[in-house]
Amino acid sequence: MTEASRQLDFQGLGGTVANHLRDAILAGKYTDGDRIVERELAESLGISRGPVRDALKQLSVEGLVTLIARRGARIATLTQRDAAQTIEVREALEPVAVRFMLSRTDPDLLRPLEAVLQEIREASRVGDWSALVTLDMRFHETIFQLADSPILLRTWETLRVPLLQTFRMHRQFYESGQQVFRSHRLLLDELQSGDLARAEAASRAHVVDLRELLLPSLK
Repeated sequence: MTEASRQLDFQGLGGTVANHLRDAILAGKYTDGDRIVERELAESLGISRGPVRDALKQLSVEGLVTLIARRGARIATLTQRDAAQTIEVREALEPVAVRFMLSRTDPDLLRPLEAVLQEIREASRVGDWSALVTLDMRFHETIFQLADSPILLRTWETLRVPLLQTFRMHRQFYESGQQVFRSHRLLLDELQSGDLARAEAASRAHVVDLRELLLPSLK
């Protein structure tokens, strides 16, 4: 039995395999279009193919894997057009979410963002890229949650799949996990500044920061 298979919890095995694969994808161990062979993955984990099949179905729902009839599964590919449109929509919406969020008078309003930032700091310290991708997305999702606008939050949810793909692709442009932490530290500083115009501008700049690098790298 391999080390990976020893780590698997045999209760809810499909979910455990999904977690294992998701971490590998978000950590950059696969590239867009890579094929995942059920049999080979099951053998490497020392399990049957059923849980692997269940895991691939789950990751397909999340947008990380594409299932192809009679041809197995591949890592989902993010097109340049989808990425450009996703970034443009987010560029328009996130400053609005910031404005709504900062219009609230709760003195502890930004504490949830501070908590996520501390998790980003720890993940950057140990170089956990899977966690960094997840936490990066959670940081921005928290802004939409704190905006207290069901309409904005529903819009964020509809963008979840292409957003996760763009967040995953950002890794190749970061020098280290510390850069992820620093960029979010700077953004949070602006959100805490009390200057709404600065906060909105910082939010917009953060969204488009890697656009000029990301789009040319996509097909």
